[in-house]
Amino acid sequence: MEGSSPNHGVSEAEPTQSAGRRAAHVLVVDDKQVVRDFLREVMQIAGHRVTSAENGQVALESCRRDPPQVVLTDLHMSPMGGQELIAALREEMPQIVCVVLTGYGTVERTVELMRLGAFDVLTKPCRADEITATIEKALEHHKALSTNTDLRKRLQVQEKLAMIGKLAAGVAHELNNPLDATLRCVRLTQDRVKEDPEALEYLDLAHAGLLRMADIVQSLLTFSRNAAVEQAPQPLAALVEESLASVRLALGDEAPELCSDLRADVSEAAVPRGMHQVLTNLLRNACDAAGGGTPITVRAMRNNNELLIEVEDLGPGIDEEVLPRVFEPFFTTKEPGKGTGLGLPISARLVEKFGGRIRVECPTAGGTIVTIALPAARYLAEAV
Repeated sequence: MEGSSPNHGVSEAEPTQSAGRRAAHVLVVDDKQVVRDFLREVMQIAGHRVTSAENGQVALESCRRDPPQVVLTDLHMSPMGGQELIAALREEMPQIVCVVLTGYGTVERTVELMRLGAFDVLTKPCRADEITATIEKALEHHKALSTNTDLRKRLQVQEKLAMIGKLAAGVAHELNNPLDATLRCVRLTQDRVKEDPEALEYLDLAHAGLLRMADIVQSLLTFSRNAAVEQAPQPLAALVEESLASVRLALGDEAPELCSDLRADVSEAAVPRGMHQVLTNLLRNACDAAGGGTPITVRAMRNNNELLIEVEDLGPGIDEEVLPRVFEPFFTTKEPGKGTGLGLPISARLVEKFGGRIRVECPTAGGTIVTIALPAARYLAEAV
């Protein structure tokens, strides 16, 4: 029995087949022995060396003695659960890649676990082939982390972005049905209040907002699948004004002064429709950072071979230690429940799809400037 082993709740099994390479070490952590036995067998068949532990505390002690490449852990265990284990490993041994296998898989929980450092989150019941495939990806990730520091940072971003696909599926499942029902109710009510212009105006705004929510959910799904994301061209000036109007409407009386300053030679640049989501994300971030007391400006100009679009706020700026992490998925300085930490990473990925790049800087005078640089040859060909 595992609990009576001399390794204090840790057991080890040799792989049942040769993988043609040195066996990778996978630590399985679950408080149910039947689950540990199942996962151990799955890992053995895949050719891995397997150890197991019945809770996070025992697993942490095992990692200190014999560090694995990957930890596959449950969440709810005593005296230490999987979430606490992941946090401890991230602090002590960040090279260990953690995968969560839980029966409590929600979008919110997945976001929180990714922030803590989980590589992936699988929901029980889970097929053996899915577990094996995930562990293989985790091992590849571990290898990259161990060999190249710069690559480590890039991979951490890319792997977390890959998780957006799973989050998007969860969001779509949870929001699509109530969104459809609400849209139907709004449309039916619009037909009944045609004689009340004020009520009809409010319903039109609600209808437009609901359509935008549905569009964002679909865009996130499309984005996560690496498909084309709103590539249809739209004049830059019209798109900027639409983004400003959306933020004003969303924030109401709390909205700061929002204005635009577009040079005449770029105002009609035919930029992708998907830039609406990018600008809206940047404007909302700027509003949150600057508060209601300072203006926020969207500027656009041409600089040699680039179309530059800037969003500037005059708030307190971003701390030096935080600035390098602003494009890290799930990283946020906002209070819990106020942000997912996905706005800037998604914006950066979209800008990349449009052939551009994005940067954030904080001038010494104060405030924050986010600059989008797009290739002028692609988007200004007809405007110049």
